[in-house]
Amino acid sequence: MSNILRYQDEAFLNRHLLRWQPELIINLPEGIGYVPFHVPGSRGLMEATVAALRTHRVVLWAKHGVVAKSDTSVKRASDRIEYAETAARYEVMNLSRGEQAAGLSDEEIRAICKAFRIRQGLF
Repeated sequence: MSNILRYQDEAFLNRHLLRWQPELIINLPEGIGYVPFHVPGSRGLMEATVAALRTHRVVLWAKHGVVAKSDTSVKRASDRIEYAETAARYEVMNLSRGEQAAGLSDEEIRAICKAFRIRQGLF
């Protein structure tokens, strides 16, 4: 998805991915961070990734992949990647079908956040 220009905007990316699963906003209330393309293994990629991981639990590397963090376990970091990948899969399916599905509305996501006392600034 990071090859599609509009998904290179972090706000757009998050509004379109977090709408597919009610539990995603609970597990990633800050959304998914986005790091523009850097040469793999470069100092620029390292610095941008460290900066993004200060505010996000999952970070998408443009045209490459994702990284995740957890203070609890590697399994929790892996689970976060699975949530993000599943949301991306739903978004790609929706794109391939002409964007017919809406996913969760902003109001539904805010209701989830209210019910679970989730502080977020995306919706």
